[in-house]
Amino acid sequence: MEGLQMEVGARYDSGFQFSIEQLKIVFPDLDELKLGELDALNRIVDGKL
Repeated sequence: MEGLQMEVGARYDSGFQFSIEQLKIVFPDLDELKLGELDALNRIVDGKL
């Protein structure tokens, strides 16, 4: 069961990173440092990470 959980987590993170790469292509003027702060586990509270 633990192996399955690790696999699901890895796929989720991989998909998230793929989305970040798409953002960089579609919006090339976005701040690279801000994009680097993004993480699949971050939460948005009151409009802030």
